[in-house]
Amino acid sequence: MKRTFDFVGLNTVISEASKPLHQVTSSLARKAGMDAGMTGTTPKNCHFSYFAEDELEAEWYRGYRLGKQSFEEA
Repeated sequence: MKRTFDFVGLNTVISEASKPLHQVTSSLARKAGMDAGMTGTTPKNCHFSYFAEDELEAEWYRGYRLGKQSFEEA
């Protein structure tokens, strides 16, 4: 079986992931953390913009803990 690798697709994913999110708030960081806690981490809910400031990072982890707790109770 011959395998090919999509370098163009990889480049697109990397360039999109490296763009900062606009208007990141504590609430959005907490929601992203909750999503990560309940459904698992993805590039969308673990975007580097949620960790750019200490306050945002703290809210992301707060949401993550809440999401994990909700997932385990269900």
